[in-house]
Amino acid sequence: MVTEFILFVLVFVFLHLAFRKPSRLPPGIWGLPILGKLPDTSTCLDEQVKKLRPIYGDIITWRMGSRVNVFLCNYEVIKRAMAKLELSDRPDYQTYNAYGITYKSGIAFSNGSPWQRNRRFALRQLRDLGMGKTCLEEVMHREAGYLVQDYKKHTGKEQPLPLSLGVAILNVVWKMVADIRYEMDDPRGQEAIALVVSIHESLQGPVFLFNLFPWLLKVAPPFFKKKLGYDKVQRRVEIIQDKVSEVLKDHKDTLDPSHPRDLIDQYLIQMDHNKGVATDAPYTELDLRTMILDLLFAGTETTFYTVRWAILYLAKYPEVQARVQREIDREVPRDSFLFYYERSKLPYLEAVIHEVHRIASLVPLAIAHAASSDIMLDGYLIPKGTVVVPHLEFCHKDSQFWDQPNEFNPDHFLNPDGSFNNRKEGFLPFGIGRRVCIGESLAKVEIFVLLMALLQNFTFSPPQGETLKAEREPYISLLSTPKPYRVVIEERQSVKREE
Repeated sequence: MVTEFILFVLVFVFLHLAFRKPSRLPPGIWGLPILGKLPDTSTCLDEQVKKLRPIYGDIITWRMGSRVNVFLCNYEVIKRAMAKLELSDRPDYQTYNAYGITYKSGIAFSNGSPWQRNRRFALRQLRDLGMGKTCLEEVMHREAGYLVQDYKKHTGKEQPLPLSLGVAILNVVWKMVADIRYEMDDPRGQEAIALVVSIHESLQGPVFLFNLFPWLLKVAPPFFKKKLGYDKVQRRVEIIQDKVSEVLKDHKDTLDPSHPRDLIDQYLIQMDHNKGVATDAPYTELDLRTMILDLLFAGTETTFYTVRWAILYLAKYPEVQARVQREIDREVPRDSFLFYYERSKLPYLEAVIHEVHRIASLVPLAIAHAASSDIMLDGYLIPKGTVVVPHLEFCHKDSQFWDQPNEFNPDHFLNPDGSFNNRKEGFLPFGIGRRVCIGESLAKVEIFVLLMALLQNFTFSPPQGETLKAEREPYISLLSTPKPYRVVIEERQSVKREE
């Protein structure tokens, strides 16, 4: 018994020393050896972290499984941290492998030279293909017009928002990436949007555990992967990967290097030019495939959900919707749209869009960063490999910056004279620092154009006898998505413009 007791004590002391929280880490939760303290997978992680801030402060450590996470819950701290090169990497999360990619390919999840090369290439090509220019905005205007015509087929009944909204958004991105366009009712376009949404849904909940235990995917039996939902993610990704393969094959078969049509053509040409060139960041088909997926998801899914949030809030607050419509009726000729450079004529619409970004906080915890080396932050040691997470939603609900942080109030973005106030403090819908969203300018214009077109032509209201609730899905997820809701779409009659 004495020997067994001594052995037990030695093992306990070893585990305590091996797994205790390093003293220079920020304060927070350390949990049990190996397991740490697991989050509740049935509720939003950002809400769980928010409850820790009054206890531990602006910089919080939370070890989950094998991962040491540091959450940043202060706007100034986030700005300082995200400016550091050492915090510009992404963690090697296992759910990324479900896409058939690694942290060495694409844009969103790659690191080092491949990330820098791919990001520069994508930005250059997207700008050359019209991002930020009126020529692409004219494409958006046409898609908005087609969307209006489709929505006229769906008036007068209780329903979810038609998927043609997603098709219109997809067409803008797909025009630049693959020179492809779908009609609003084309099953192929609607299937693509449904796939994007379904993949996001399959990444919610317990599948997140594979990210907390990097070794789990290698040892987990098939039934366990299925139970946690990893197989579901893979099946859906395989479908969309097959679609990408078809597009790539068509581009290879029809490529004319002297007349590139889109980003895919430009990348294939660059791959051919770089054959045999020694570099630590070569152009590869894996990179191209991953880049296509990055742009497909980032360019369609985020805008799609933002507009869905906007229509939910406008239907919930009819007085806000009516005020936007009066402004549009006064400033925009019927059956035409303003360009984004004319947006100062619609300050209230701009304020509504920004307030939707703030209150919905579509990416509440941003996309996780990782420390590429040991680094000091506000007197704390952030060890190499630590997952660093900016709590953007906390900034958007900080009473230091917002008079009514938990209320939907477009006046947050209006000056006393009614002009738009493009305040920056505490407002980070597209992230900040080296990893700021490359599609920010595209998303801003597209959301503006789509909401202008829809509100010029339609009124959205709750089903009779129902009260809409602006609630998000309560699972651990990258995106803050609204719970499914139904609205009634009513076509607006021609109105006399106010002089």
